[in-house]
Amino acid sequence: MTGMAEWRDLPTQLDGLNLLHQMRHGGDVPVLLVHGIGPGTTGCANFRPLLNTLGPRFALHVIDLAGFGGSDCKLDPPFFDVPLWLAQIDQAIERIRQIRGRAPILIGNSVGGTLALKTAARRTDITQVVAISASAGPPASLYLRAFWTAPRDADGLVAAMQPMTAFEAAPDPALVQARMGQFLKGSYAEYYNAMLADPDECLREAALTQEEAAMLRADVTLVHGRLDRACPMPSRLADLLPDADVFLIGNCGHNVIYEHTARVLDAIRGAVNRTLPL
Repeated sequence: MTGMAEWRDLPTQLDGLNLLHQMRHGGDVPVLLVHGIGPGTTGCANFRPLLNTLGPRFALHVIDLAGFGGSDCKLDPPFFDVPLWLAQIDQAIERIRQIRGRAPILIGNSVGGTLALKTAARRTDITQVVAISASAGPPASLYLRAFWTAPRDADGLVAAMQPMTAFEAAPDPALVQARMGQFLKGSYAEYYNAMLADPDECLREAALTQEEAAMLRADVTLVHGRLDRACPMPSRLADLLPDADVFLIGNCGHNVIYEHTARVLDAIRGAVNRTLPL
């Protein structure tokens, strides 16, 4: 990615797993980016369109959740491991506090958005969360089920990715090639299918509960596409979080960050400006 030389790896281990945590120096305010769950995804790939714009103002931290990208896969199930991912996010937050002297703003995408909300419910030091295309719980749509099935080849991945956008645009071939790379590594396709064997149960485990919502004290912004087929408009999340700002973007599917980058950046700026000096 552009500016990759500016990123620095922070060696991280948890439960015997090596986990990728990268940081890039910028402003004084740290941001931790938590990616979603999808075929071949990584933190940097998920948030690529936002990074160079956010970089000058914020100190960016990106993680790859266990089982994705540069982080190790678990040896034993469950592979869809919400407690492990929450522990990984907590560990990253503590590392950021050591470096920056304060907890980060959390920005999460899809299931990563829900994980960010669940993290903030458990911590009083998280003051701001931006959840983009956040999943709200079961049932899993047919489109998400297809996206959560290991592709047999590049054409299969393209077919699963197209409904993630409002008008089913063909994804960038370079992005398809990068995502397919993960599935060419040994038995990763079997790992991925085992992780997501029961999409309804996965969404249930990842969902923000009523009890967690009641504990949330952070400023919350929900950003969602009106034409999201994978995780339709989060009415349940909006009901659970009546104080949250909700930005619904027209002509936009699940892949909000790539479809309407400028609108997402506007929502992030607005959220940050509510709680930080301009």
